[in-house]
Amino acid sequence: MWLNIIIHYILLAFLILSVCSHLPDYASTPSNKIDQFCSLADTCIHDTIPICGKMGDEKRTFLDLCDMLEFACDTNQIFVHVDDMAGCPGKGK
Repeated sequence: MWLNIIIHYILLAFLILSVCSHLPDYASTPSNKIDQFCSLADTCIHDTIPICGKMGDEKRTFLDLCDMLEFACDTNQIFVHVDDMAGCPGKGK
């Protein structure tokens, strides 16, 4: 009986290790927002639909969401996509 229990624990350990080894290294989520934005910007496909972004009181218009992600990655300034609002440059013209 003890031999049966030991064999089951060994098989369970091998099963857990084999499942964990199937995850690729790149499947993990970056630890901070800038790294996440850079990762998203690398795979983003531009659709050229202008969006308004806001960081604190500063507002600016971006070419599209990919442009906003690239800007965050390049400058370490995280703008948040907001619905069209008054004061966003280039909007409503």
